[in-house]
Formats: sequence, C-alpha cells, structure tokens
Amino acid sequence: MSELDLTALLREHASVHSVPGVALGVLRDGVALVACWGVADVRTAEPVTADTRFSVGSLTKSMVATVIARLAEAGRLAFDDPVAAHVPELRGCGWARRATVRDLLANRSGLPLYAGLEFGFAGRADDDDAALSRLACDVAAAVPAPGIWSYTNVGWCLAGRVIETVTGVTWEEAMRSQLDEAGMRETTFAADPASKHRATGHDVTVGGPVPVEPLVARAYAPAGLSIVSTVGDLLRFAEAHLDDPALAEMRTVHAEVAISGWLDAWCLGWAKFDWDGAGVWGWDSVTDGERSVLRIVPQRRAAVVLMTNGSTGRAMYRSLFAVLLPSLFEIAVPPLHLERSPGAGGDLAHFQGVYAWPDRRIEVAATEQGLLITSDNGEAEAFPLDERTFLVDAADPDTPTVTFGAFDPGGRPQVLYSMLWGLPRLP
Repeated sequence: MSELDLTALLREHASVHSVPGVALGVLRDGVALVACWGVADVRTAEPVTADTRFSVGSLTKSMVATVIARLAEAGRLAFDDPVAAHVPELRGCGWARRATVRDLLANRSGLPLYAGLEFGFAGRADDDDAALSRLACDVAAAVPAPGIWSYTNVGWCLAGRVIETVTGVTWEEAMRSQLDEAGMRETTFAADPASKHRATGHDVTVGGPVPVEPLVARAYAPAGLSIVSTVGDLLRFAEAHLDDPALAEMRTVHAEVAISGWLDAWCLGWAKFDWDGAGVWGWDSVTDGERSVLRIVPQRRAAVVLMTNGSTGRAMYRSLFAVLLPSLFEIAVPPLHLERSPGAGGDLAHFQGVYAWPDRRIEVAATEQGLLITSDNGEAEAFPLDERTFLVDAADPDTPTVTFGAFDPGGRPQVLYSMLWGLPRLP
C-alpha cells in the first residue's frame, strides 16, 4: 500500500467522521510510511504534515511506563519496590507501603479514587517544579479505594513522581533524556515554545468542527496533559518496543479486565487486544478535541499510529483500522457490537445498587428491558449487549456503553466501569 493509497483512505474515513486533520504512520520491518490529510486548524486551513504535532494524551502513560522500565533495567529501581519507597509524600500511607511500582503501572494499586483528584485539572494551574509533589500530598490525605482494577490519572502522576525522585530531576527533564535516546526529538512539552506549533483540537458538532483550547496542567502531565509529538516520533517509540527485549515485560498481562471498545486485558502501560491474526498491544489518547491510537504487532514487527484533531477520532479509528489492518497485516479488527440483545444481561436485579467514590455516585435500577442509570449527568437508559456490557448511547464515539465487572459467586457485579474508571459497589 503506497502513501497515495493511505492518503485516499484517510480522506475517505476522515470525511465520513468530520475529522478536520489526521496523520497516519505505518511501520513494518524498520520501514516507515507516513500519510497526512486535512487541516491542523479550521481557522487557518494550515495543512497537516508529517511535522505537525498533536497531543499524545494518555499515550504519555505508555511513555512513563517505558521510562520506569528503563530505570529498572539500569538497576535504579525495581518494579516490585513499594510505591512509598520512591514517593516520600506517601510514606505514611499503608496502601503505598503495600502497593508496588508494578501495581501503579498495572492500575491496581488501591490508591484513593476521587473525581476531584482524577479530573481536578482546572484547580491545578500552577506550573512550578513542585506540582507533582503537591498532588502527591493531596493523595496522601485521601482515603484509599477498595482493591479493584481501575484506570487512573493520579496513579500515573505518582509514577511520574517516582521518576523524579529516582532521577533527582524534574519529570520533564528525565523524560526528555529518555526521549532523546529513542530519537524522539520532535516530541516536546506544553511549556516549550515548539509546542505552540501544533494541531488545534476540534469538537465535532452538527454545525461543523469547533476549535478548542488545549487542556494543560503540569500536575497531570504524566497522565497526558503536556506531551505533544509527531506521527514519526510515535513510530520511533513503537520501534523501540519492537526492537528491545527489555521492554517486553510491559506486554505481560497483569489484569484480566475487558472493557468493550477499549481493551481485552491490561499489562504495564499497554493494553492487550484479542484480535484475530496476531497479538496486538497499544494504547489510546482521549483529550480535548483530539484522539490518537498506537498499535504494535511484535509478531509482524509492525506498528500503526493514528493522530487526529477531532473529537470523533475514535469512530474514525474503528472504521479505518477495520480496513487497514486486514490489508496490511492480515489482522481482523472486531467490530464494535452495539446491537441490543434482550435477555443477555440475565437477572437484571443483580446489577441494581449504588456504585460510588467519595465524591461521585452512580445509581443503577433494573427496568423491564434494561437498566436505569442515574448520575450527576442525569438519567440514562442502558440495554444489554451481553452478560456485562450495556448500551447507553450508540452515537457516542468514545463511550457508547458501560461495563460491569468483578462478579461475585451470586452473579452480582462489584464494579461499574464508566469509560475505564471503576466505581466500586457500595454494600
């Protein structure tokens, strides 16, 4: 498949999903191919090129895990060191003395789960060098969560703090050193002047794409609110994982958790995808007005990166990859099933209950055909797709469903996953 072929595919799928601009990179056996289409900003009509930087969002988490793996390889820390050994602000916390650095990367540390901590970006605008330390202090003062698997921004910020204390420099300095070693010299941070030359995110509305301001908070930088990069640099990042056996540890499954549309298992900074044809790993980025995905296929010595500046980028990813991966790598990408399946949920009374963090609450009640889900966002009906997944909004390109997990012997779920965040069921 040539660059012209890829560009034609980008044009087709971006147009269907109203994505203003997109960059695609394909790597196979050390040979990279890049194609671009559209504009970096609808106001200026500046074209997307191979040099256009996009936010990498939560792909930052995979980079943080990679740096920690490098530090472990160098003997400067161990995956099984207690979190408290490397985050001084948490030394008085029992959960941080029990949980390991590995647990942080596996999203299973049992750290406090609060909406105010996970999504408190607006209240943490300070950009001084102590930003991560202050966030760690606030985590230390909070009550830990029950032992459930949950995606978490705060856990990755604490992993960033681990990097700071082990290296003795700021998170950004430590990351910069590792990124340079990987040849990722087009990758930079929100505070750097070069980051200004980047794609603008867009919310896709019925009236067309609307530009949005980038979300930046230094305290949450390791979770995904700082790094911007090019499609070429992300291919170089992927290549490091294909070439270096020391990084294979990151692809070992640490949590057998499957969430519809997102992952089939979680490793250490990577998700695993059970797609027919070959083992696939990677992760995704969801940030204001931008969506990106990276997939690596070690068996094929291959990787694919898609970076978009539209809020419908994940819908484009699903349609594009369903065509692209079978053609390039003979890998079948399963479709996202959103067809209602009456009766698939079994006894719907098993799902009834309250699922909550200290500052976030979701109530679930059974109806004749599905569930009524009540939260701060209002009420929504949910209809069964299978025994643990319920359809909420088929038009939502990011989170059309909710998923339940950790079923007890009686068939009652103990966790509700809203996107990827787990809310434990209250007794």
